This record gives sequence, structure tokens and C-alpha cells, in this order.
Amino acid sequence: MQDHGGDRQVASSVPHSVKASLSLSPSGPGQVGSGRGSPTSKVGYCGGGGVPVEDMQALAITSLSAADVAKHYEHIRKLGKGTYGKVDLVAHRTQGTKMALKFVTKSKTKLKSFLREYSLTGTLSCSPFIIKVLDVLFETEDSYVFGQEYAPAGDLFDIIPPQVGLPEEMVKRCMQQLGLALDFMHSKNLVHRDVKPENVLLFDRECRRIKLADFGMTRRVGCRVKRVSGTIPYTAPEVCRASRVEGFLVTTSLDVWAFGVLVFCMLTGNFPWEAALPADAFYEEFRRWQRAGCPTAAYPSQWRRFTDDALRMFQRLLAAEPEKRCGVKDVFCFVKYELVSELRRRASCRAKRGERSSSSGVCSASCTSNSSSSSSSSRSHRHPEPSTPPGTTSLLRPAPLKRSVLSDTHSPQEESPGQHHSSPGREKTKSQMVMATAIEICV
Repeated sequence: MQDHGGDRQVASSVPHSVKASLSLSPSGPGQVGSGRGSPTSKVGYCGGGGVPVEDMQALAITSLSAADVAKHYEHIRKLGKGTYGKVDLVAHRTQGTKMALKFVTKSKTKLKSFLREYSLTGTLSCSPFIIKVLDVLFETEDSYVFGQEYAPAGDLFDIIPPQVGLPEEMVKRCMQQLGLALDFMHSKNLVHRDVKPENVLLFDRECRRIKLADFGMTRRVGCRVKRVSGTIPYTAPEVCRASRVEGFLVTTSLDVWAFGVLVFCMLTGNFPWEAALPADAFYEEFRRWQRAGCPTAAYPSQWRRFTDDALRMFQRLLAAEPEKRCGVKDVFCFVKYELVSELRRRASCRAKRGERSSSSGVCSASCTSNSSSSSSSSRSHRHPEPSTPPGTTSLLRPAPLKRSVLSDTHSPQEESPGQHHSSPGREKTKSQMVMATAIEICV
């Protein structure tokens, strides 16, 4: 048990939980049992070798009534609610331990998908930079439930001032901790596939202690998955171009690309583009610059504020060819350099004002960001919707940050051959990109 920020929290991992639950499982190793004696099913995993905790050990999920839940846990407040479930902050009535209970509606997901996320999180949570699951795993009449440590400061999205960005020192702290989390996952041949600020949980508002969360989309390197319609700014270009029929192979370079976009978002308070596709004018401008050899005399409009060292870092993280991207830990050598040039930021703003009057360039809302930088310490920020769709060529404005999530009418998120997956907060809708539900704030 640990004490962080005045909240007592449990730090445990799945191996201990699994050992405890093996004796409870009526199904034996390799099966998923239910306390109610419901039908069992093998926990599958694409990629051949699988993950040991899922292939070699069993998870038993016991059944509790609503009255039992109330008996064991004191409800403090609701942390989030979405189409696929909810997250409650509770305290164990005996131990006084605060935790986040994640309820996933049974009608919206499959048991094996729920248990995959639980077991993967437990396997990875030996890293100090990955959220920990607790020895709490049960089902109610309508939900599957597991517990994880409570992050009292919310998520990274909440603290990024729109069109301003975070102080560089905070960004560098995030880069180091997230880089270590992703490097640990990649050393296990696992790819997160959903790196974005909503999935970075905070234990303090200065980002001195943060953790990566939400492993519902995590897959093994080499696993072939189908893609859904639509993209979000963190989606790598090879995924944007992938056929929905053939899908694409999971590689660590997908996380590297998303990590690069996330660093840009933290530093600027904007997306670099809305989709890594030729139809997106901002992305196409960046690609032309890359193809030209990244000339210093012709920085892309949104990238003028960065130092030469930062631009070298982004060139390696955001290489269009996946095989040319660096590893996430390679960014550590750039942390010692300045990333944003105040001189270039001011010059960039003056240039954009002139371009705006000629309607042939980019009009950046960040030109007025300095006057609003004092709001960066507030508890929450309003993130406006984009005013210009991708591909518009005149009076372009940087895409402001928003909570976004991939969605599809036929399969929640993405699905692997032979297995369907869905997670809380993902809505089935015809729109290509929807605002994420509040549940993603907390889980």
C-alpha cells in the first residue's frame, strides 16, 4: 500500500491476483470461469505466441450483487460515464483504500476482451510509469468490473491550455516518463496503439508523476488487425492508407508516430493536423517539407516556433516511412535542448498576421496565445471545435485539441481476426470521429 497525495492506494499486479484466483476458477487453466457457473471461454490473443498471463494462467471472475458492492466499497463520486460503462471513485470500507472501479456494461463488450485488458494492464504495471490494476475483479448482474489505482489529478488533456501548450519543463517531464512506459511495452513486443493525452493519467498537476493507461487496444507486434473508417490526428499515415479488408500489421512505429503528435500537442495546444492524409493541408505541407529535405528557409507554418533540435526530433518521430522512425527512447537525448524558440514564436506570429491579410497562408490562433498563457494553471480549459475542415486551402487555422476517438458502425474500435474488441467510451456511430465520452477522462 502506498500513500500519494494524501490518498492511500494499493499497488498490485496481476501475477499475484491470478495466483489467488486460480483456485477459484471452476474451469481450470486456460479457461475463464464465472462465480455463477456460466459458460467458459478461452482467452484468445492474436499474434501466435500470445501473452503468458493470458495463455498460461486463468482468471476467475466472481459474482457480486449491487448490495455486495455497496457493502465492500463506499461510493465517493462518479469519475466518468460513457456508452460502454462508467468509472466510480470508491473507498474500501475495511482498508480505507481509494481506487477507481471501472464498470464495463456486459451488453457492450465480451468477457474475454474485458479480461484481456485487465490482464495486460497487470502484466505491464510493474513499470512505475504504467497504471496499476488492483486485486479487484468481479461481475455484477449487468457489468464486468475491475479496480485500478486512482489518479487524483485527472488526465493530461485537462491541463493543456488550448492554442498555448504546456511549459517546456512539464512537457519534458512527460516525454521522459511516457517514453519509458512505451519503451517498456515495446521491449515486451506490445504496442499500445492508443497513445493520446486522454490516456495519460496525472498524480499531480505539474506532471512530476504520470502514468500511461487504457490498454484496450494493445496488441502484439506482428499481429494483423483491421482498421475502422476514419482517423484521428494520432493515427499514423500507413494506418490511414490501409485497406479495411486487408488491414495492417501492428508495429512499434505506430506508437512512435502517436508519441510525436502528442509532444507537438503538449508544446502548442493544437493538433499538427486532423489526419495524416494528403487531403489535409497541414499534413501535406509538412510532407512537402520532409520530401524537400527539411530546408531551414521554408519551415511549415505550424513548425516555425520550434528550435532546430526540436525539428530534428520531430523529423525522426514523424518520418512518413515507418522503418525510418526512431525508437521512443531516442527522444531522451533531445530533452537537454530547448524545444521552443521564443524568438521564432514571435516572428512566426508576425508572419502569420501578414499571411492572414493575404488569405494565402495560415492564420494561427497561437499568435495571441501569450496573452492567455496565465490561464494554464486553471483546473480545466475549453477546447473549441475546429472551424476549418481538413483540406481547406484558404484561411487555415490549426486544429485545436479535442477529445477524439475512432468509431465504426459495425465493429467498436478495431477488431482482430476472429476476435471482437470494444472498450468503454467508444461509441458506435456513422461519424468518422466523435467526441470521446467522459469515461476516458478517468480510465
